[in-house]
Amino acid sequence: MTAPAAAARLDDAPLTLPERPLVSIVIPCLNEERYITALLDALAAQDYGADGIEVIVADGGSTDRTRELVRAYPSPFARLELVDNPRRITVAGLNEGMKAARGDCWIIIGAHSTVRPDFVRQSVEALKRTGAACVGGPIETIGEGAVGRAIAAAMSSPFGVGNAKFRYASEAGYVDTVPFGCYHRRVWEVVGEFDETVDGADEDSYNARLIEAGGKIWLDPAIRSSYYPRRTLHALARQYREYGAAKGTLFARGRPLRARHFAPAAMVAGGPALWLIGRVSKTARLALRGLALAYVGLGGFAAYRAAQRHGANPALTFAAMATMHVSYGAGFLEGWWRERSNRA
Repeated sequence: MTAPAAAARLDDAPLTLPERPLVSIVIPCLNEERYITALLDALAAQDYGADGIEVIVADGGSTDRTRELVRAYPSPFARLELVDNPRRITVAGLNEGMKAARGDCWIIIGAHSTVRPDFVRQSVEALKRTGAACVGGPIETIGEGAVGRAIAAAMSSPFGVGNAKFRYASEAGYVDTVPFGCYHRRVWEVVGEFDETVDGADEDSYNARLIEAGGKIWLDPAIRSSYYPRRTLHALARQYREYGAAKGTLFARGRPLRARHFAPAAMVAGGPALWLIGRVSKTARLALRGLALAYVGLGGFAAYRAAQRHGANPALTFAAMATMHVSYGAGFLEGWWRERSNRA
């Protein structure tokens, strides 16, 4: 009997590119009339040359003017195409966009974002120079309004986001994930589609599979982009609950995660547990008080420093950090429990 062929890996051969590769940019979106034109303008102004870029907008059935604005855009690109995403979730939009992509390398960009004029060129040069499967850079979070600025400050603080280096790193190096990554075409051929059974873990989950397939991810501070976060704490809570639920689902399926992914869930589960035990145990009461004081103290100091850098209100910044942690932790536990229950 002939042994089955070994699965293809990203480290089977060097990942090379043409001298000037065609770059596919996939933008999943839904009701983004506020941001989509500015993003297309930023891509049209790339010093790489718009004729070396194709843009695929995967729309989930927008009910505002998003589709109209994309169709009417005076495209300087090699191609500008609007594709439908009937499932209306981000991962499905990424898959629909990639099915239409023809580039030698591809980049995911969120519609709530913008990029510097050298973003594409720096990405392609880093991909060539390093031989990595994916490259990306730090993301600057730009808040709109008092609450938006506080959210931006919280997202730019290590206390707020853990060791997610793409939020604040200033040195190049290998990492476990990047936002708006530039991927070699072979990644799509080897790793395959995004997992549509888990929405909210988009790039993190995909990049974990990339690394398992032998690929490397390089973070280069020269690759710069900006992201506009949610403008209310309620919207932030929904977003981070979705992120947490996705990670909890992946964990229940046996996917290894980083320590930062567990910390919020430990806080959400551990706090009430210590409170209950504390009704009969002085040690538990003291532990709960100590942990609460440490969280408020360290979080307050981190919020103050982050708020100073972003011109935000420190109290609102701390509230944003707490919202992120509690929502993510609750979502993680919810996703984990739901997946375990479905498998039972």
